[in-house]
Amino acid sequence: MKKIAVFDDKPSFNYPLATEEKWANHLWSLLKKTEKTNVGQWTYFADPRQQQIARELLQHFPALKCSFFGGYPDAERVRICFSPFTISESPEESINCLSIEGNFPESILTHRDFLGAVLGLGLKREMIGDIIYRGEKEAFLLLTAELKPFVLGSLQTVGRFPVKVTELPLGELQEQLGPRRVKEIKGTVASLRLDAVAGLGFGLSRSKIAPLVKGGQVKVNYQIVSQPSRTVKVGDLISLAGRGRIEVVETMGESRKGRTHLLLQRII
Repeated sequence: MKKIAVFDDKPSFNYPLATEEKWANHLWSLLKKTEKTNVGQWTYFADPRQQQIARELLQHFPALKCSFFGGYPDAERVRICFSPFTISESPEESINCLSIEGNFPESILTHRDFLGAVLGLGLKREMIGDIIYRGEKEAFLLLTAELKPFVLGSLQTVGRFPVKVTELPLGELQEQLGPRRVKEIKGTVASLRLDAVAGLGFGLSRSKIAPLVKGGQVKVNYQIVSQPSRTVKVGDLISLAGRGRIEVVETMGESRKGRTHLLLQRII
């Protein structure tokens, strides 16, 4: 359990980043409100690191539970609900899904284009969940339920391409998505340094990936790591801003030259 000092009912956290400290204070206030009112409290969308902080703080509230819901089973960004054990919440009412269809040329648009179009409407990032785009004619947008009418009436283009936006019931989203798709990547690295493994997974040389790590663009298990020499291990998730995520799946022995054979999976 992460140690938290509490003075006059005000916690003192020890998270390394100011953004984490701010999020921890927000979650603590929601937990205290839930404890006091006996009414469930929802967050906006939280990324995996914020979800981890929520789990750590929850350990200080034995009478409460939390649930995570992002609209579909593999969601990365989810809404968190704190509630007493005696109360059942209905998560489906808190999230809507929109289908965004357009005549998108292959390999032109990326996830960032869809996110930029939505944020360009004046919305805050925390009100937007996952955006799923696999390079086809349709993308899926998860968002807080109260935003649905506004986005339906306001989102007209993504990039320079006109779009048609319609609601998609959450029950149909998983059918549209099918199983999660991954690409297997096999190769060798001199060591399990972050820059070597990330370079293999994202198709970049160590000299190109190292500045990105130092610049805070690489995360390991959803936490920013700024040291290229950081050692990674099987099971670690490595993400690069704008390039997606890879998972270290397996080490498969050494080559004759002493290099480590690796199996990675890139989530697509």
